[in-house]
This record gives sequence, structure tokens and C-alpha cells, in this order.
Amino acid sequence: MSTAGGNAIEVRGLWKRFRKGGHEGLLWEQIVRAAARLAGRSSGREMFWALRDVGFEVRRGEAVGIIGPNGAGKSTILKVLSRVLKPDRGEVAVHGRLSGLIEVGAGFHGDLSGRENIFVNGAILGMSRAEIRRKFDRIVDFAGIREFLDMPVKRYSSGMYVRLGFSVAAHMEPDILLVDEVLSVGDVAFKVKCMEVMRGFLRRGTSVVFVSHNLAAIKRFCDRVVLLDHGRIRRVGTPDEAIADYSRLVTDLEDANPAGAEGSHIGGRAAAGRKARIDAVRLLDADGRPASTFVSGEPVRLEIDYHIDPADGGLVDPNFAVSVHMFGAGLFFQFDARRDGLRLGRCAGHGTVAVDLPHLGLGEGIYQVGVAIADEKGLPEHDWHDRAYRISVVADGKTDGPVHQPRRWSAVAAAPGSPAPAAETAAAVEVAC
Repeated sequence: MSTAGGNAIEVRGLWKRFRKGGHEGLLWEQIVRAAARLAGRSSGREMFWALRDVGFEVRRGEAVGIIGPNGAGKSTILKVLSRVLKPDRGEVAVHGRLSGLIEVGAGFHGDLSGRENIFVNGAILGMSRAEIRRKFDRIVDFAGIREFLDMPVKRYSSGMYVRLGFSVAAHMEPDILLVDEVLSVGDVAFKVKCMEVMRGFLRRGTSVVFVSHNLAAIKRFCDRVVLLDHGRIRRVGTPDEAIADYSRLVTDLEDANPAGAEGSHIGGRAAAGRKARIDAVRLLDADGRPASTFVSGEPVRLEIDYHIDPADGGLVDPNFAVSVHMFGAGLFFQFDARRDGLRLGRCAGHGTVAVDLPHLGLGEGIYQVGVAIADEKGLPEHDWHDRAYRISVVADGKTDGPVHQPRRWSAVAAAPGSPAPAAETAAAVEVAC
């Protein structure tokens, strides 16, 4: 393969296959397959391709995200790049010192202490013993496990495993850093530290390959994104392009498999078995028209058509809850009618409730909206359309990030020596939409 001076990683025509239910790299699996061949029979396990003709580059100093549904081949790519797995076809070139965290506790021995594993894991990653000694205190302080340093790591929590593993990998000062979804195990403060470390690597020219289901982190951190689907590359593009295509892919999968779609009713119970049900949900724009794309800061109206079984007098003060998830991430916010003060009295038969959002507080991105007929705490009780309605939000051009915050600027006092503002300059500016 010809090398390009600006590339840290080059992948061309990469194919990787596995045997269903097998462990390709284990000696006993090879013995079983050899015995089956000598006996003139198949081992009985079907082969499948986890990666199919994959090709992409990672430039020096670039952060590339890899996203896709479960089973798309994301972690397999990282294992091939880190030489844990060998490709069956194709070429992979890695130019520079590589470090990675692709499995919780990868390279750790459970019976060894944290102290001993720092030396073992550091050696596996290519550090000399003198280098590990020089960086030892920094590794321990970053991981925050000093009081557990001499405890066997098999007694560590998954979060402690991740903190120690990432700390060793981070202090290797690699040219290329591979990071898998394992960071989701850590606590919030540690995730922030990790992201800051990775940004520091990028500033120093380190390339980062980042696999995550957290699309908000992918969008904030990555320069380009590779979208995988069934082992093939579906798109390589900007984070916005790849995430939008991922949203369409997930929608297609849900349409093709309605029984497993996120919008299924609570518990899978039939409509006849519920005291109340949601019949329809409408999201309306500022002009009162149904829409799936909205602008940050503009008004949005959500209407819920419902039916309550009139038997036993119906329901008293039914509660309606609305949740919003950032696509590929966790809960963004949730509210419900009862805590907001709405009391409907005794209800039976068909009805409609509506909630108006005068200024949509969501920043640019893709979101999933859930609606439920809930209990007094806002938890689903009678019917639940969990993340069943997908919307896109376009930025207003004045606010970046996942939150749109109305605000007001004003000049409290001029800096010493500053010229007086021109007469036509406003003393205060309000940004409400």
C-alpha cells in the first residue's frame, strides 16, 4: 500500500469474518475445526462477514467518529486497527505509535493489583519500564484510585477499570488513540476529564478514532464520521451529515421491524386491555401546521388525542407526560401536566390536550419525543409511546450547542478609555427566539 504523508491510518478493502457461536482466535476452536475437516464434515457453524470492503483514512491530528447500529462492525474495526484481530482480506496501515482503550480492563490480569497492572498494561502498550516509572504518579492521580492501588483489580468496579485503563493509555503519549464506548461506564466528572485529554491530544497532533453511541459527543468532538451498516460503510462525512443519515437508517429499520420499534405501547398490551390510550400525537409549528422540522426558539405546540374507558366512571385528573431524548443519547428533559398544574377533573371517552412551548429550547440536532398517559409522578401508567416521534431542530443562527437559551445583553458600564457608543447603537439587546 502506498502511504500518504498526511494520513495516520489507511484502510483499504478490509474484510473480516467470524464463525457464529465460535471464537476465531482460540486454539481449541482451531482444533475442533481441524478434527471436523479430517472427519469429512463441517463444523456446523455458519460464517458471516462482520466487515465488508471497508475503506477510509484518518488524517494526522484528526478526530474521526465511527457510528452505527449494534452489530454494524464498529468495535471490530478498532480491534483490527489495534492488531487484536487480523483482517481476512484488505490492507491496514497505521503510521505512528498507537494506543487504545477498546474493552473494559483490556490487558489487565484480575489477580494482579492496580499497581502491578499499570506496569503490565503499560508494557503491552509499548512503554518502557523507565517511562512507566516516570509517569506512574500521574497515571494514578488521573485514574483516582490511589487508595485501591494495591487491591487486585478483579475487585474493582467497572468504572475503576475504565479509569485505570484510560489513564494508562492516555499517558502513553500516542500518535493515534483508539477509544471505544467503554467511556460510558465512567462517572460524569471522569468523562469530562477524558474528553479534555482527547482534545489535548488533537491540539498536539494526535489522531483519535472514537466509537460511541452518544451522538452528541460525536458531534461536538469529531471532524468526520464513518457510518457503518451491516459491516459496510454507508457514509463518510461531516458529523451532521452522518448523524442525519443514521437517523434515516434507524427509521428504515423501525419501519421494516414494527414489532421492535421504539414507539411500541407500554408492556405490549392490547388497546382493549388499557383503561386509557393515546390515539394520535401532533407536533405543530408556529403556523399551526404539522411538522417534523423546527427552528430553535420558535413556538411549538404538541397535541395529544386520547380515549379513556368510560367504565367505572373513567379517570379523575388523568396525567400526560412528555419526554425528549437527544437521538443516540439519554433523556434531555421531561415534564408532565399534573406537576405543571393542569387538572381535568373526571374524564371519559375521547378528548384532546395540548401543551404549548412559546420558545423551543432545543439546539440543533435530532430528537425523539415520547408521550405517555402517566401516574401522578409522571411515570407511564396506561399508555406510552416511548421515543416514537422523531423531530429535527435547525439552529437559529445565533446559538450553538444542544440548548437554546433566551437571553438579554446590556451595557452596564463602558470600559475605561472606550469611545462612547454611537447614538444608533442599542444599549440592550434581547434574544428571545
